[in-house]
Amino acid sequence: MDKKFLEFWGNSMLSAAKSQEQFEKMAAWAQQGFKGLEEMTNFFLKAYGLDGCAEGSPDYVTGWKKAEEEFKRSINDYMNLCGFVPKSDYLELVKKYEEIKEKLSSQEETVKHLRMLASESKMAGQGELSKQFADPKALKKSAPAKEAKQAQGD
Repeated sequence: MDKKFLEFWGNSMLSAAKSQEQFEKMAAWAQQGFKGLEEMTNFFLKAYGLDGCAEGSPDYVTGWKKAEEEFKRSINDYMNLCGFVPKSDYLELVKKYEEIKEKLSSQEETVKHLRMLASESKMAGQGELSKQFADPKALKKSAPAKEAKQAQGD
């Protein structure tokens, strides 16, 4: 990380520690493109060596763009170092989670339905078997028929 970022960030954190309101202003300042809050802009200009440049001059514009890019890269590095996840990554994971949750729910319903069908199939098969045991004549009739079928197959 660059020294300017750390100096700026350190000063900002010290100021933020003094006042939660200051931290909220800093967050709003960053979201507004680093404009709007004069105190924060002055910190930024000083930290990145732009406080001596005339606003609107080619050096100022070029320096501002470079400083802004360095700042954004450094803040992302700092957030990664702290273990923070970018909001875009978090929202993408939430979306994937919801999709997987819906898919799981659908699959659970399918499994439930298949189990019910398998259970019904077992019950129907057991019912047929119990009928045969209940009617010994049916059992005797079916046994020779099965033997005849087996003999034809051989």
